[in-house]
Amino acid sequence: MKAVILAAGYATRLRSVTNNGELAKPLLEITAEGKTQPILYFLLDKFFDTEFFDEVIVITNNKYYKQFYKAAHEYEKTGKAKCPINVLNDGTNSTEEAKGANGDLLIANNYIPAKYNDQVFVVAGDNYFDFSINKVLEFYDTIWRDSYMQDVNVVVSKHYPESEKEDIANKFGILDMRNNFRVVSLDEKPGIENIKSTNVCLATYIFNRADFALIDYYYNHVAQTKKERDSLGYFINYIIHNTMTFTYPFEGTFIDIGSPEDYYSLTQNPNKIGNN
Repeated sequence: MKAVILAAGYATRLRSVTNNGELAKPLLEITAEGKTQPILYFLLDKFFDTEFFDEVIVITNNKYYKQFYKAAHEYEKTGKAKCPINVLNDGTNSTEEAKGANGDLLIANNYIPAKYNDQVFVVAGDNYFDFSINKVLEFYDTIWRDSYMQDVNVVVSKHYPESEKEDIANKFGILDMRNNFRVVSLDEKPGIENIKSTNVCLATYIFNRADFALIDYYYNHVAQTKKERDSLGYFINYIIHNTMTFTYPFEGTFIDIGSPEDYYSLTQNPNKIGNN
């Protein structure tokens, strides 16, 4: 299985904590699980807590490529990496040039051999979560067997209370689901007037290889606007409507580190991160 970490953003809302954009957001240090290390290392630790990955692919941009290359090399020197960590450069240098999550998925798809037929596990490089990737993989295997070994995809979700409905409606992709964990739609930041549930998509996905490869057709023939080309939620919704997609419901800690407040919740108050 391949792991893909999307880390090509420019973190314009976090310039106050990234030395005015000089440091890549996933390389910011956070404190959680009793240790302090870059966000990227928490993600790598979770992948290498399993035996299922043959490669971790980090997609970044030209501005931060050297930082990620060095960070990956330093991590490999710890001996914790159980497979190669390869850093890919999307060639951009600024927010104006950014390819967006879907453009960077396309780079990953073109890099992974066409004949490769295992799954692809995708995460956003600026999220912290405390769920076990092993548990997600076990869920995927169960769903795959229950679906008579047909090709399926899994998205990780979290149910939020009604009191947070307005906040999540403007911040996340919202899932419409059925009782058998089947996902029927994803609405990207629908707004309070259009929200169908309080089940949030957590930017963590397992794709079967054939459906992952649909990013090529989606990006080049389906997406009509810059938002549809950039935002991963629109591609996920396309996948949902054209393939079998299920959700792994998660109840623990998840923080989308999109603002200085989100970041400081993982630095100044490490024992309270479960309150988000």
